[in-house]
Amino acid sequence: MKQLKTFLLILLVGITFGCAPKGQVLSIDSNHQELLNNGYQQKVDNFLVIFDGSSSMWDTNDGDKKFNQAKNILLGMNQGISGMKLNGGLHIIGDTTATKGTLENDSLIYGMTDYDSAAFAKAVNTVEINGLTPISIPLVKSIETLKDSSGKIAVIVISDGLQVSSDKTSPADAAAQLKAAYGDRICIYTILIGNATEGQSTMEEVAKAGECGFATTGNAVATTAGMNDFIEKVFFEKVTAAAPVSFALHVKFDFDKDTIRPDAQDNLDEVGSFLATHTQITVTLEGHTCTMGSDKYNQNLSQRRAESVKRYMSQKFSIDPARLTAVGYGESRPIASNDTEEGRRQNRRVMATITNGRK
Repeated sequence: MKQLKTFLLILLVGITFGCAPKGQVLSIDSNHQELLNNGYQQKVDNFLVIFDGSSSMWDTNDGDKKFNQAKNILLGMNQGISGMKLNGGLHIIGDTTATKGTLENDSLIYGMTDYDSAAFAKAVNTVEINGLTPISIPLVKSIETLKDSSGKIAVIVISDGLQVSSDKTSPADAAAQLKAAYGDRICIYTILIGNATEGQSTMEEVAKAGECGFATTGNAVATTAGMNDFIEKVFFEKVTAAAPVSFALHVKFDFDKDTIRPDAQDNLDEVGSFLATHTQITVTLEGHTCTMGSDKYNQNLSQRRAESVKRYMSQKFSIDPARLTAVGYGESRPIASNDTEEGRRQNRRVMATITNGRK
C-alpha cells in the first residue's frame, strides 16, 4: 500500500509539472489610430512573418512549449495591427493540416495578399510542430515571395533560432541576400523564443543583416505594453515637421517709412501671384527695422511695414487676409551690423515664412 501511494504521488507530480497549461493569447487593443492621431504615420506597406514550428519548438520554456509562446505572440500581434491597410504574408517552418505527412517543411500558407486579420489568424491556427529548422531557406524564398510588392517591407522572424537543417547558407547570409534584393525598402525584425545562447546569436545576426530592423525577445513582447511598443517601432514612424520655409521679400522702405517703394513691387508681385495660385498655403509676414530710433518706435514701425505688405498682396491679388499674418519684430532680429549704412539697409526688411502647405 505504501509503494502504491508513493507511485501515485510521483504520477501526480509528473502530471502537474509535465502538462503545464498553454499560455494565453495576448489581448492587444489596437492603438494604431491613436498613433495616427498623435503625429505618427504608417511606414510599412507589406509585412511577411516567418513562423518557426519546427521540432525544437516542442521544448518548454518558462513552463510552456516554445511553439505555444510563439503562436500566442503572433496572434497578439495580429490583434494589434488589425484594421491596418497592409499586404501580408505568413511563411511557416513546420506542418499544417494540409501539408502534414509530406516532405514540405516550409511553405507560404498565407499571402502575399491584402491583409485580413481573421484570415491571418485562421492560417496561424493551422500550424503544427514538425521537422527541422531551415531559417535560411524561407529567408531566401522571401526574395521571390515579395517580388510583386511595392513600398516598404517588414520581415518578422519568430523562432528559437536553433538552426538545424542541411542548408549550407547561414541565416545571416540568407538575410543579407534578402536585404540586397530590396535594399532600403526592407527591414528585418526577429523575436527570439526561449533563451538558448546559440539561438540568440543567430537571431541577432539575422536582424543585423537587415540593417534597419532589430532583434527582440518573446518575453519583451509578451505583454500589451511590449507588443504595442513593438508594433509602433515596426509599423509606424513619428512625423518630423519640416522646418518653416522663410525667404526675403526684398521690400524696400525709405527711412522711417512703411510705404512700399515702386521698385520693390516686382518682387512682391511674383510672390503674390504664387500665393494666389496655391490657395492651401498660409504665410507669416515678418517686419524688421534697423536700430535707429527707440525700441518701442521700431516695434510699431516693423508692424506697420508687415501690415503694408499684407494689404498690398491682399488687395492686388485678392488673397484672403486670413492667409496672411503680419508680425513686427522691431530691431530684435538683425541680419547685418547696424554700425554701417549698408547693414542698416539690410535690416530694414520684410520676411515671409510659409506656415503650412509645405511639401
